[in-house]
Amino acid sequence: MSSSFTHSSLWIEPWLDIMTEENGYDPRSRYVEQFWLGVIGPTAAWLMRYIAHELEKRPDGFELWVSATALQLGISPKAGPRGGLHRTFQRLVMFRLAAEGHASYAIRRRLPPLNHSQLRRLPKHLQRSHSAHHPLTPAGMA
Repeated sequence: MSSSFTHSSLWIEPWLDIMTEENGYDPRSRYVEQFWLGVIGPTAAWLMRYIAHELEKRPDGFELWVSATALQLGISPKAGPRGGLHRTFQRLVMFRLAAEGHASYAIRRRLPPLNHSQLRRLPKHLQRSHSAHHPLTPAGMA
């Protein structure tokens, strides 16, 4: 069980990555909605959007209340590894959109372009759309 979820709140801070900051996409963008959504799932996408709004107001970081945030996202406020918010944060960590610390997470303010492996998970029509509008992934981003 992650020690982060033994607390009623988590500290959220920005994950500063110059390459992604320059070439990435705001979590509230059409790109994330159209392409990342099918990779990370709707709850993780909404959590990224929520955190983007909060980091806009408090760029150095903020305290996220676990139960209240889970309920706001429409997921179980249950604590521990079976709780909805814990699983959602673990999904963000799995896709390198978040990094976990003790009672804290560093979250990317911008999402990188999809890499080739992630792109292959999407339906063919989205793969074609991505190729037409975003032909090359910047070097080092995949």
